Amino acid sequence: MYIDEIPANSKITIEFNYVTKATKLETTVKKAGTTGKAGKCVIAEVARVDNKIVNINNFRGKISVRFLSPGAKRYEVWKQVQVKYDRINKEYVISTPKASEKHERRSSPRVPLGLAATVQVESDGRRHNCTIRDISKTGIGIRMEALDYNPIGQRFDITFTDKVEFVTFTVHSRCVRVVDNEDSIKIYGCTIKATQDILAYIQKKKIKYNNSLKNAQ
Repeated sequence: MYIDEIPANSKITIEFNYVTKATKLETTVKKAGTTGKAGKCVIAEVARVDNKIVNINNFRGKISVRFLSPGAKRYEVWKQVQVKYDRINKEYVISTPKASEKHERRSSPRVPLGLAATVQVESDGRRHNCTIRDISKTGIGIRMEALDYNPIGQRFDITFTDKVEFVTFTVHSRCVRVVDNEDSIKIYGCTIKATQDILAYIQKKKIKYNNSLKNAQ
């Protein structure tokens, strides 16, 4: 699917991926089926925080767009997308010449963390340094040096300390996907069964993350 095939009035998510975290904005397609200098385009409503327009032109990092068709089980995902804020018309111009990829729909939204951690992998028993990219009540994503074997299906015991919240957790998870990131770095996606204390922590971080979007202007 090409991005200009997203129907008007559809909800989409714009995701800005940094080295250790991600920022997401929800918006609505105003007009589809257009073509610009960077390829196929859609025009989207601006996102607002506290009634102030989020100026996407100030963001840096890799940008992707997600769209879930009504009744679909997988997201359409476009990577390496260009997004520009049109100040005159007060709208976002979203473009890419590439077709989408299909990704499984997540059952719970992720909260960006960007915290240093260690992970003990079931097969080798060693502790590896990593960074927690994001977490939800059902999953966790970490960045680390690529393992020299396929860890999918193996148990990952991830330990991290949040010095701001004065807490330390060990999250018991199972690796379900591996995604290329940068050269020797990969992102490992894992499923978890969160305990009550971790659920409370995630909710607290989610509130703080949503409040931080107020500065994304």
